[in-house]
Amino acid sequence: MKFKISIFSLFFILCFSLSVKAKMLNLNGFVLDNGLKVVVAQNKKAPVIMHKLYYKVGSVDDPIYKGGVAHLLEHLMFRGTKNVKDREFNYLTEINGADNNAYTTYSHTGYYEFSDISKLELMMALEADRMENLEINDEAFYKERDVVLEERMQRYETNPSIKFYETLNRVFWEKHPYGRSVGGEIEEIKGLEKKDVLDFYNKYYKPSNAILVMVGDISVDEAKILANKYYGKIKGENIKDKESDDVLLKSDKINIDMALSGITAPRFVSYWHLKNGEFSDKEILALKVVSEFLTGDDTAYLYDKLVYQDKSFLSVGVDVSYDEKLGGIVSFYGVPADLSMKLDDFKKIMSENIKVAMDNFEENKLQEIKNESLSNTIYMLENPQSIASFVGAMLIDGKSVEEIENYDEFIKSVSFDDVRGVWDKLVNNDKREIYGMIKPN
Repeated sequence: MKFKISIFSLFFILCFSLSVKAKMLNLNGFVLDNGLKVVVAQNKKAPVIMHKLYYKVGSVDDPIYKGGVAHLLEHLMFRGTKNVKDREFNYLTEINGADNNAYTTYSHTGYYEFSDISKLELMMALEADRMENLEINDEAFYKERDVVLEERMQRYETNPSIKFYETLNRVFWEKHPYGRSVGGEIEEIKGLEKKDVLDFYNKYYKPSNAILVMVGDISVDEAKILANKYYGKIKGENIKDKESDDVLLKSDKINIDMALSGITAPRFVSYWHLKNGEFSDKEILALKVVSEFLTGDDTAYLYDKLVYQDKSFLSVGVDVSYDEKLGGIVSFYGVPADLSMKLDDFKKIMSENIKVAMDNFEENKLQEIKNESLSNTIYMLENPQSIASFVGAMLIDGKSVEEIENYDEFIKSVSFDDVRGVWDKLVNNDKREIYGMIKPN
């Protein structure tokens, strides 16, 4: 049985809570004098705290020909400051029973600590310290650059599937920031110098370019005192908002057929371009309803038809990602049961079956998707990490605390006509499309 909890599922589940969500999240937000935005979700069910700091900078901000800077800096943030010795950050969190990690995406970089509430001040002190006091010596820099290179070699260069998707992205996005690898290319990483990372750190790692989300056994009044104590003394500095990307992608239909060693069975993928600024929040949400209707779980229309009934695919999927300033895509995926399936076969099968599926989309199905999401809300809201991820993603996307708390009303406002309308808009408008196949060499 296929069990799927996608990013959208989390997004939808947490959003579609009628009267429950606002009370359970209990969000409160404030901004420090230096520009740091803080959002608190009090939850007294256990004496724990999720402390998550988001910097609104990611790989799309890597300077040209210096890909991988954002990711390398993420690594170096654990290597020491003026006050904390090299590698002591992880040691201090570990001996105090805290879980910590970090990650880099296209749009942001996140750092988190999950601990007993009694350790919160230590976590805040450590995180605030490396916001302004990072020190990078030559030994640490070259060591971490080698680690990032090794990651690249092990996870990307030797993985044919990832090489396929990177090629697909480069061809599809051309000079657009989404065409870059989040971790950088090998030659780019090799060419990075300590100054590149320090310049990036000094430019973007500022309170005004960060969002702190705390979820757990803490009140907003307590959070204000502690946030001011540890983060409030850091000097504020305004950072100019990113402008919409001006890379123009012409409407086109592209085919990529790759044969690579290490692949045992063919896989297919296609992207439909969503141009930045041309889709409203409601339209994107309506498209995500479509993705849930088509392949949200093993009972979804397209999944049931192609996997269970026709047995032509082992799995299929539809995802939607969008940024108002950078644009996005609707992605279609498929792993065929017939190893001889060709790219043209995939295009035809998907096109015909998606059309039939959307012709069978009815208003009661929209409500069914909402109801199913609501039934899982309580379970999902038990996890402070899930709440922090959801709230942080919404804040990074520009949503206010009020919009997050009242998102159930926005969800309810999405109508059957909205779903049909945005789907017709997507299908009938000229757009950039790419169809890719990877197969055994």
